[in-house]
Amino acid sequence: MFRRPMRPLRRALAGANPIVLQAVARANQLIANGKPEQAAQIFERLAQEAEQRGLVKPAANAHAQAAHAYTAAKNEQAALTHSRTALNQFLQLNLLERTPQFFVNITKRMRDNGWAAAADTLQKEFGDKVKALGGQGNIASTQRSRLPSKCPHCAAPARSDEVDWIDATSAECIYCGGVIQTE
Repeated sequence: MFRRPMRPLRRALAGANPIVLQAVARANQLIANGKPEQAAQIFERLAQEAEQRGLVKPAANAHAQAAHAYTAAKNEQAALTHSRTALNQFLQLNLLERTPQFFVNITKRMRDNGWAAAADTLQKEFGDKVKALGGQGNIASTQRSRLPSKCPHCAAPARSDEVDWIDATSAECIYCGGVIQTE
């Protein structure tokens, strides 16, 4: 009898905990069903757990998602709190693409909700820091290929303006950290 040599087990996603993926999928489902407040609470919990484990980038992305969900839920104070935390962590990580994208998106959504004071607060606190990141070209804007509509690993929406581009044909999912190949 010949036995196949043992191979090390490899996870589909390096560092992607199945419980986290389920929580992200549940939060995305809640947003799709018009329950952003509940989704925001899930993202908030994920951010806290990531911070406790010292995972700064997943924590920053979870705070950003919580901020967007709280904005959709019309909870101005929570949206501002999570926006500040996400921006501080993005700047700490020196994420040249993600930081300005999140900053522009969240301040626009805040202004669309009529929260000019909150948007102005972010502008005062982070505007100069975001501008100081430089004129990095957005890979997504020069991209010829398209991203699939959702992440193949966690089924979260894959938006070219919100993912972290790795190179011209692959991006990192902001929800689970999986690599998404362009179509």
